[in-house]
Amino acid sequence: MTKAVRGPLPAQRGEGRVRGLPLAALLALVACASQTDLNILYKRGIKAARADDWAPALKDLDQFAGAACQGPRPDRRCREAYLAIGRGRERTGASAGAWTAFDRALALPPHDKDAAVQADLARAQTQVTDKLQQASDHGPVLVRFRDEAPDEYNLHSVTISIDFQPVVTRDKNAAELHSPDFTQLYAGPLPSGQHVLVMEVVHNCKMGQDVPCARAQTHRAWSFDTEPHAPTTVELRAYADPGEDGQPARPTAALTVR
Repeated sequence: MTKAVRGPLPAQRGEGRVRGLPLAALLALVACASQTDLNILYKRGIKAARADDWAPALKDLDQFAGAACQGPRPDRRCREAYLAIGRGRERTGASAGAWTAFDRALALPPHDKDAAVQADLARAQTQVTDKLQQASDHGPVLVRFRDEAPDEYNLHSVTISIDFQPVVTRDKNAAELHSPDFTQLYAGPLPSGQHVLVMEVVHNCKMGQDVPCARAQTHRAWSFDTEPHAPTTVELRAYADPGEDGQPARPTAALTVR
């Protein structure tokens, strides 16, 4: 059974779903959601958030973020949407999901109020770690990784942190992780509850390629749950969405929890 992973796209939760859609799928999703639909989702979600009506607020804002905030040109309202999602997840007890939403908001413009978002991030981090320290049960966790970037890219390094502590640093022979098979990078017990996983991946361009390429640093954060004494497998994929109009392919990442 694949476990749900909290994030901005509820439609990606559940069995057999992968967090992170290819660019073509995202563009199709955006095409299906007219600008009028996006405006309705955003305005309705923000209005519900301001009224502390978090169930409908999160439903609408998650949909808005999934359609408008995942591509190379996110909507200008995405930062505010993620901030509201973070506040909603925090209010409803999903501290790990709140942290990932605040982290996403921090990467988006405008940046004149980054200090306030950093404070939100720090508060959510404290809540995550406090809850995990209170957990009495543990479960085994396995993290596997596969690099699927196209041939013009060379995997330079991978860093994975769980609950704000690095558990994997691979900067030598990282290119060996470019494979059709997953490679186990971490195995160990974690307290039962909500966790935050952050992955930093760097891809360099190979020499002598005839396709456009640009060095890329990918930062992605997800939340996931573990249950007492139950094994959890986290699978991470680094891949690239195809470039448009002669632009280089855009490295990104996805996560699945089983």
